Amino acid sequence: MPTHTQNIVEVKGGPSSRSLGGRDDKTLRAAFPGSPIHELKDEDVRAQFQKLVLDGSVNDEGHTFGTFDRDYSDSPNMEEVETGGGGLPASPYVPNPVSPGEGSVNPSDQAEPPEGFGQSPSDTPFVGVGALENPKATSEKAARHTLGDYKLGQGVGN
Repeated sequence: MPTHTQNIVEVKGGPSSRSLGGRDDKTLRAAFPGSPIHELKDEDVRAQFQKLVLDGSVNDEGHTFGTFDRDYSDSPNMEEVETGGGGLPASPYVPNPVSPGEGSVNPSDQAEPPEGFGQSPSDTPFVGVGALENPKATSEKAARHTLGDYKLGQGVGN
């Protein structure tokens, strides 16, 4: 399948003859002699984007979120979610549907959920393939993505 390559900073094709709608490299360099774009290479811009946008953590110095990990390394591991009564969920995917009891609104008064409740995909509110995948595992996969992994009309990893 052919892949479209978008111009980034290196213009594809030869210099224009200044025809209608064409560019003229010589005039552009003369008009903007101090522009750093004349020295940049596509691969350098891709690498910088990967580093600044896709990889690692961002620290907003306490403005809003503090440190945010773009690789979601702190995603929950659904295998470690404690379930049961007393305000705990029925499974990692659904809340406990049991009422706390007559006259109580305290979740700690909840009994155990019905046996097997929320354990099968048909019991959950999620739709689609992988609806019950563990966020810890999917985040680890997503953290390995790079800019070139995304193709028009294809999911990552296809």
